[in-house]
Amino acid sequence: MKKGQNIAEKLVSIPEEEYNMLKEIYRTVKRQNFLLRIEEAENNLKRGKVKKVDIDDFIAGI
Repeated sequence: MKKGQNIAEKLVSIPEEEYNMLKEIYRTVKRQNFLLRIEEAENNLKRGKVKKVDIDDFIAGI
């Protein structure tokens, strides 16, 4: 960005329909990522890949 140029000058315009489509795609990808993380966690639980931590240590680490 050039000196003296504000962020509004760097924005682009896209039609509303495309914007809504991109927004929905973004939400879908975020949802899929979340579902993959849940599936991975479930698989780790089935395999017994769990970490046991004392509750006091867990609370202290938060």
